[in-house]
Amino acid sequence: MMETLIYAILAILIIGVILYLFNSKSDNIDNCHRESEATHELHIDKKESNSENLSMDKDGKKPEQLEEPRDGAKDNLQLIKGVGKVMEGVLNENGIYHFDQIANWTDEEIKWMNSTIYFPGKIEREDWRGQAKDLAEGKSTEYSKRVAKKH
Repeated sequence: MMETLIYAILAILIIGVILYLFNSKSDNIDNCHRESEATHELHIDKKESNSENLSMDKDGKKPEQLEEPRDGAKDNLQLIKGVGKVMEGVLNENGIYHFDQIANWTDEEIKWMNSTIYFPGKIEREDWRGQAKDLAEGKSTEYSKRVAKKH
């Protein structure tokens, strides 16, 4: 008889724990869903807001763009600190393939490119123009030396 009572209490405890865990998981799933929706709405609002701001700020002068790289060979723009694979693609889409193009940008052209790449101030902060000038002249930069070692 005592054994049966212990088993019954144990069964009730196990069922209670299972129900508690199930209810807790259900609450967590609901919370995650609510947080996900809130984050998604925030991301959409932020993206729309950024698009509006960037289109309003798009001033300056569009730099000279090439339809394709000269002599069919483009420079490795990733040797410029701050230009990765994605950024190089953005530059190429905008007709920028060579160091000398970047080295010759005016302040107005940099202003236009900053708004085009959606990173205001990045070009000046990382001195793309100075780096590109050195690279166009055949010199190395500290960054380009590190990149060359990796490849």
